[in-house]
Amino acid sequence: MNYNTMNKIICLSLTMLAGVAFISSPRQVFAQGDEGFNHKVPATTVGDERSRQASLWVMEVDLKRMRLIWVDMPDPKTGEVKPELFYYLAYRSVNRPVEIPATRETEPRNRPDPEPGPAFFIPEFTLIPTDTDEKQIFLDAIVPKVVEAINRKERRKFKNSVTIVGSIPKATTEKANDDNALFGVAVFRGVDPDIDRFTVYMNGFSNGYEASKGPDGEPLMLRKTIKQKFWRPGDRFDAESLEIRFDDEPAWIFRPDSAPATK
Repeated sequence: MNYNTMNKIICLSLTMLAGVAFISSPRQVFAQGDEGFNHKVPATTVGDERSRQASLWVMEVDLKRMRLIWVDMPDPKTGEVKPELFYYLAYRSVNRPVEIPATRETEPRNRPDPEPGPAFFIPEFTLIPTDTDEKQIFLDAIVPKVVEAINRKERRKFKNSVTIVGSIPKATTEKANDDNALFGVAVFRGVDPDIDRFTVYMNGFSNGYEASKGPDGEPLMLRKTIKQKFWRPGDRFDAESLEIRFDDEPAWIFRPDSAPATK
């Protein structure tokens, strides 16, 4: 056996071993690229929030790009099984420490009384189109069959917004991992294929509140909410497109619990 032949055999063997490692341990490969969680929502706060709410907690959230998936679903009227298009947003959240000032205001402004609690993680997602004349609103749909299909596609066990509900993990400064982070997915059903721009509001990633007044002068409680805009350059004839892009940076805002479908 000559030298070149020996080298080819060695290279082929190494390639086969690498392939086996990929198949048997995909999570290790994904970890190198952070599994696609490449859009970060920092756990930011301002001094006024920290001074008025001693129980404040805020999560850092890493998002994957909004994606599409076709799942065979039975027609509720006919029972016929046919493909249905769903939008989904996968996320990873980890509780980050919040520094509470040693000396707080004696009478903090806009302090909820009593302060919100207990510390449970109960995520809520709302998708609102921003390029349509008619106001529309899409809430996170709990469809276990779709989450199962998403988990097969993404090769991770994401939870929906019901099964993920639980106590807030202990605050940590460590990098998000399987032990300290929560992995979930929001699913949106029946989104108009003609919609190209929309905003997703994400509640439950902080217990931050702000007391305000409504248009009628009545007390109004605002929740600390993540706002993220999206842009989809495709059209209804390109429903396989995964090119749904983040439009602008995420922002923490204060929004009413039962906010209307505004843009």
